[in-house]
Amino acid sequence: MPKPLRRVMDKPEPLRFNELHGKGIKLEHNNRQATRSSGFGDAIVFSCRTVRSYEKVFLKHRQKEVDWIGSLRVGFCLQDPKTQFTQETLPTLAFKHLTDQGGYWLRACPDELLRTSPIIYVYYAYGNQMCVILEEIVHTTNGQIYVGGYGQTTPAQAVLTINEHNGPYYLFCEVYGKTDQIEIIDEATLPDQTIINEGLPISIHGSIIDFVTKNLNDNSNISQLQYLNYLYSSDAQHKLTFMSSTNHNIILTNNNRIACVDNLKIKSSYAFLNTPMKLNQMLICRVMNCDTNISSMLLFGLTTCNPASLKNRNLPEDTTALMEQYSSSKWFIDSDINANISMYDELAFWFDLHGRVNLSINNRLPIQLKSQILSSEISDLTLYPFFDLYGQVTSIYLYNFSSQEKLDFNKVSNARELCLICHEHLADTQLLPCECILCNKCATVIKRPSLLSDCPFDRKHISQIRPLS
Repeated sequence: MPKPLRRVMDKPEPLRFNELHGKGIKLEHNNRQATRSSGFGDAIVFSCRTVRSYEKVFLKHRQKEVDWIGSLRVGFCLQDPKTQFTQETLPTLAFKHLTDQGGYWLRACPDELLRTSPIIYVYYAYGNQMCVILEEIVHTTNGQIYVGGYGQTTPAQAVLTINEHNGPYYLFCEVYGKTDQIEIIDEATLPDQTIINEGLPISIHGSIIDFVTKNLNDNSNISQLQYLNYLYSSDAQHKLTFMSSTNHNIILTNNNRIACVDNLKIKSSYAFLNTPMKLNQMLICRVMNCDTNISSMLLFGLTTCNPASLKNRNLPEDTTALMEQYSSSKWFIDSDINANISMYDELAFWFDLHGRVNLSINNRLPIQLKSQILSSEISDLTLYPFFDLYGQVTSIYLYNFSSQEKLDFNKVSNARELCLICHEHLADTQLLPCECILCNKCATVIKRPSLLSDCPFDRKHISQIRPLS
């Protein structure tokens, strides 16, 4: 992303942590160092002032040699925290409790980055991005949050998109999991970056299809809808599949019902359905994997181009180039869905009589996507849905079409949430006697004899764990 031509050069006041912080945090060293005293929660911290675009915040972090899951989370928020909370009203955990409110953007730092970089840096920046509305390319301004390792040759990674405001923002962190201490380091006092990470390896991404397959094998419930299961009878057969002969950087599994990104270094990963979509017909799918190291989220589109005509062709990496190459067809896309989408979220897409393309996540009230179909053309078009898994969503599980008329947003769901510790697995295990719920993997780690076996949420002693029925 190119830097702006003109930047403000006056030096801001030294950055420190805000006096408003979680109850489990102790501030020291002139409010530059934040240490989590105990437990797993109550460890949210903010900066004392707003941070400018491109202003790098250097954080020295410490990780404890324990069997905890998860680590430091970094990001930015729009509002002055002291005007929004007191120490008593500040939520215990940031994930969902704050990030679902809007104006709060937070991502976990990659474990490998923390392992190889004792000092990391985080910043946000703005630049032009392209989206397509009514078949015309227009430019929008979105921000991105970047995280990198001080002294590493690998450039900073864009981990999250800010798409609501232009800032400025407050630094927003959660001293979480293995990370029990962070310290803001002044850039002038940084050690020699040529030796700070000498000899430490750089991480590479693992196989997405192996991850998804293992999760399905370990927990068969993952393949079952929870929020949108009322749309189908219990014996409903899965009929929708991805077209195996028309894909780009995609590996298909589970009888072509699951699409997984093959190589994360390639810009686009197209997955076309083999069946057209009709008016008010809902496409139901589920997210099977997310990579939070990527800034964008997901592209969903509709096209009059029959995917069978693209059989075994080399498709361009850029979606705009794809539309230009097949310009005789109509393309309706949302180049980056502006929504919070997480692992195992259930997505329902449909278009209505007015040409609006809608998305409901986990049976919540729908959001309208940027793509718009001319209402006068709807009855004459045959539209095939497709995805470009170029963003955080790196695997999709297809279910069936359903009728939009069956949607009931007041439907009470007993769906299991993501584990609040790892954010990768469904919370399916209960700790006793406190009855707190997390995933089996994290519960098993916490209950190891080598640990104190205390609940990370309320610090009560754990006598046993049991699966939820």
